[in-house]
Amino acid sequence: MNKISLVVALFICISLMLVCEMAESQQGQLKPKKVEVDSNYDGAVDRIEFYDNNGQIVKVESDTTGDGKIDEWVIYKDGQPSSVKKDTNADGKPDVWMEY
Repeated sequence: MNKISLVVALFICISLMLVCEMAESQQGQLKPKKVEVDSNYDGAVDRIEFYDNNGQIVKVESDTTGDGKIDEWVIYKDGQPSSVKKDTNADGKPDVWMEY
């Protein structure tokens, strides 16, 4: 192997090591924006969680009746529930409102 090939190979190895280190350090910084959950293990999403850029929860939408339609909306402020809306008659619109 000549000196140029050796230098190129060394450069490639160092570059790959740096890329791997950067990827590993950024993994700890990744935060979800949206999480879909199948809480009753029936194969259908029945809870959707939404997060802000800091990874703090801001909203949760849930199907609490198992009919495949969202019927509960919880809004969070500073990581705590601040309001809840519920659809108790399955028309797709909230008919119960709670403020905390």
